[in-house]
Amino acid sequence: MVILGATATGKSSLAMRLAEILGTEIISADSMSVYKDFNIGTAKPTAAELQRIKHHLIDILNPEEKFSVAEFVRLASKIITEINSRGKIPIICGGTGLYIQALVEGYKFGDSAKSQSKFFKDTGELKYNALVIGLTANRAELYDRINRRTRKMFDAGLVEEVRRLLKNGVSENAQAMLGIGYKETVEYLRGELTLDETISKISQATRNFAKRQLTWYRRMDYIKFYSVE
Repeated sequence: MVILGATATGKSSLAMRLAEILGTEIISADSMSVYKDFNIGTAKPTAAELQRIKHHLIDILNPEEKFSVAEFVRLASKIITEINSRGKIPIICGGTGLYIQALVEGYKFGDSAKSQSKFFKDTGELKYNALVIGLTANRAELYDRINRRTRKMFDAGLVEEVRRLLKNGVSENAQAMLGIGYKETVEYLRGELTLDETISKISQATRNFAKRQLTWYRRMDYIKFYSVE
């Protein structure tokens, strides 16, 4: 099962509820949640949630390490096989469309972009027998959710999290620090933005990202969309 959608549509909450009902595990399809200590700005599951339901591909890399779609597909494929071997249906949950598309359509990766191929385009069938659920909302509702989530991150201590990461030696140029929410907060800590400007800039960047996500999902015509309104 796959649960995807734009940022702030409630993917993680739905995945948690379904995982509890089905007695299964969640595989994160989020390019930022792989990084250790990047918690608030990635909307990573809480420690309590991670205890309730086993999650995979969360907190597996240091901030300076790089991660790619090919690595995601390699790791996720092995985890799916292992969970299936125990008679369970894994839940893939995340908003990184390329990762999910590459996984379910069976992208092949070689030494160059030309060596990639899509199983779905070649055969008309997905690599996996998968139910792909997409969560959606009208634009006004989605943007309101994004704005509220951004505020909530600052209330939860995003500035303190970024300050601590920098103090612990994480470079401003580390791949993880270039994610939405982190690079803007670095600008705030440098004194280049006010707090209100930082929050506004992150909200705008997240709204733009949500639009790109929705554009990407339109090419995946096997998604079954449900409104969260």
